[in-house]
Amino acid sequence: MIGILIELFISWALLRLFEKRNLEALGIELSTKRLKYLGIGILFPMLYYTILFLVLSYVGKNPYYLNTNYSSAKFLDAFGYVFRSVAFETLIFQGVLLYMLIKHFGSRKAILISAVSFGIYHWFSWNLFGQLFAMLITFLTTGIMGYLWAMAFDKSKSIYLPFAIHFGFNFTSMVLFSKDKNIGQQILIQTYTIDTYSPGSLVSILLLACYFIGFPILLFLYLKKIR
Repeated sequence: MIGILIELFISWALLRLFEKRNLEALGIELSTKRLKYLGIGILFPMLYYTILFLVLSYVGKNPYYLNTNYSSAKFLDAFGYVFRSVAFETLIFQGVLLYMLIKHFGSRKAILISAVSFGIYHWFSWNLFGQLFAMLITFLTTGIMGYLWAMAFDKSKSIYLPFAIHFGFNFTSMVLFSKDKNIGQQILIQTYTIDTYSPGSLVSILLLACYFIGFPILLFLYLKKIR
């Protein structure tokens, strides 16, 4: 949490020094519209990926069940981890630096720079150097999401929307459905370690397309409608 406070202070200092503005430039003052962005941003990915994960488990004959060893303490730890990690990344890639890039270079160039930086950042955070295929896939998948997070900031003029979408995405896959093993098993866990359907089947390919492509397309269409 101290790191986030330091980021906020640096953001404020950069805005005061170079733009003569305060943190309101990031759209942090709450309003009805920004509360709406928070709600939609969190619920949209949660609903999409909840449906997708349940369909995947049904097709793969690998149902989820409630983790009986789960506790409120584990939930608070996981919630705090997701909140801090998302807030940390949002402030770096969809915060003051993106605001300044948009102001001085325009939205298109700024969003692209943010997306490329977000993709490269995950090479470091996931320690992927030397794994060329993993680096390429990670750059593409996280870069696309980074592009959409940056686009969300630009369209809404507030840091809340990219934070909310990012948080909803991570919370669903890391806490609700235990898809990320870095923080252990969470609320819902699958019966078997491996799904029963063939990895190369048409069904698996379609479902993977829904996972990696479906949500970005829907989110892009939503963001395009924001005026």
